[in-house]
Amino acid sequence: MNASTDLETVVNAVKQSKKYGDTSEETIRELAAVALTQHKKPKAAIKAVRTRLHSIMAPYLGDPDYAAAAEQLTAVFATNDQAQIKTTCQEILYTHLSTRERLPIMVDFYAQIFAVTGIPLRILDIACGLNPLAFPWMGLPNDTEFYAYDIHEPRINFINHYFDLQGLPPLARLQDVALQSPQEKADVALFLKEMPRFSRNYAGNGRPFLEALKVDWLVVSFPTISTHGGRSLVNRYREFYAQLIDGHNWPTTELMFDGELVFCSQKSGQFVSTSTSQPISPTD
Repeated sequence: MNASTDLETVVNAVKQSKKYGDTSEETIRELAAVALTQHKKPKAAIKAVRTRLHSIMAPYLGDPDYAAAAEQLTAVFATNDQAQIKTTCQEILYTHLSTRERLPIMVDFYAQIFAVTGIPLRILDIACGLNPLAFPWMGLPNDTEFYAYDIHEPRINFINHYFDLQGLPPLARLQDVALQSPQEKADVALFLKEMPRFSRNYAGNGRPFLEALKVDWLVVSFPTISTHGGRSLVNRYREFYAQLIDGHNWPTTELMFDGELVFCSQKSGQFVSTSTSQPISPTD
């Protein structure tokens, strides 16, 4: 087979898989092209792509049944019972580990962040997972322009369904931010607990990714405890983030929550120096 045929073979095989078939084809195609430079046979390349997707998408963090969850939301919004709507959103947020861990702190979490950044009129939620369903806890008006980016198509369709019900513009986008960073200008960009995985999967891209975002404020968070072993990661990620923004005049406020370390950086300064020529990656 020729290179073009091999590429289509790998892409089609991954798209037909139950676990990764709903991933953005752009992502699969890019990973397949890279895998075929490293493996002579499509079978080995297919395995390599699935391995990369496992790391990038982290399916072990959990997902709801999106069709059932969409029906659940439709029914509860029809009642116009705001307390019940929040309860249902909370139940769905619980299905994903990242947002489940944030549930106990959610009200204070966004209140403290927006006390630093100001209330955004336009917000980017990058590699969003289920986080847009936290909107009722954010204290934002319904005319907020809320952009959300993810590479899992059913998740994006579900979030746009939620946005419609919530009265927000359906601005969730199927987009691989590692291949194309968001181009929308905004007041605040959220990148919550994703930078460690992003930096491991795309070594050296964390810093240019943050630089490319056209926002007034970056809000980047990290877990404070390792998933396995309960080891504190605070100092490690504090140093890691300092390296990522070193040389930029981005005044930064650190916020500490139970389970999550947050940095709010104002992108108003000018670049003054380069900290390192080596890729920056977390060591955990």
